[in-house]
Amino acid sequence: MATKKKKLPPVFEILRDNIVEHSNPLALNAKELSSWAKGLDLPAKGQTLYYTGGEYQLLPYIDSLVKTLTYVDPASNIFSWLMEARKIVNMTGINAEKIYASILAKDKERYFSINYQAATILKSLGYDLCYDGKNEIYSGALLYELGFWKDLKEYAKRVAKSIEMTEAKTIVCLSPHAADMFKNVYPTLVDFPEVEVKTFIEMVWEKRDLLPQIDYDKPVVIHDSCRMARELGISEEIRDILTSVGVSYIEPIRNKVWTTCCGGPSKMLFPEISKTVAERRINELSDTGSKKALISCPYCLSALQSGIAKDNDFVLDDIVEFLYRGYKA
Repeated sequence: MATKKKKLPPVFEILRDNIVEHSNPLALNAKELSSWAKGLDLPAKGQTLYYTGGEYQLLPYIDSLVKTLTYVDPASNIFSWLMEARKIVNMTGINAEKIYASILAKDKERYFSINYQAATILKSLGYDLCYDGKNEIYSGALLYELGFWKDLKEYAKRVAKSIEMTEAKTIVCLSPHAADMFKNVYPTLVDFPEVEVKTFIEMVWEKRDLLPQIDYDKPVVIHDSCRMARELGISEEIRDILTSVGVSYIEPIRNKVWTTCCGGPSKMLFPEISKTVAERRINELSDTGSKKALISCPYCLSALQSGIAKDNDFVLDDIVEFLYRGYKA
């Protein structure tokens, strides 16, 4: 008796196929993903590469797509249309997921602007950045995290080539997921460029004494990203930065390498479980008495946002947004 072949969850298929074929999970075009950089006049080549990987930009669309595939019956005509419409990419260049998710996307302006704010902060600290928005591709982290090893090995070559084109010696990653891929994963798979991989947090930490003071008289609570704290070993740097800008902070019961999950990893398959995990983490953060949590990962920011009840005045700030306050005063 033949064994019935198991099908991949449709969300996984969409994300994998788009990464492999179009170099980002939703096949968004490079012009759209790099639109945040308008006015910064960053060169495409240089010593220090500012890398976004489109991760902050993609999140509103991914969240909307997940919601769509969660609430649309897989047996329905709508779902069949969505899956079949992926073929439109090859015929017209218009991506069905992009169109469908864009209608539902929320916080697009916020997520895009975090890239701009981070670049502005780094430039103000004296870093000479380059950004190859035309050729920048997604880091491939989802291929790694979802277990698509064969695809990942081939995709790694493409990522390595895109970095070589910039002639950079240092890569500054906004997302800890991208930094983990460049620092710990890709060098084990391909002949990866010999570059120094740093996070935004590390770059700011090195020049934290040059940051403007921030007028915020209440303590914040820090949510450590698991990738940032465990894989990259970065946690004290965040605290040092806050001390430098004159902001006090409180630690949740589980912090640094013992931080707890934001709920992000289970979002695509089990959104309700993800929401429950996020709610529990929000409770841990708000139990400190603070009304604002600082986040240093786009996926944590997105996942934890779903854990805040509508009547709860608890606020999440990306650390980039929080530090940018000093430049708007």
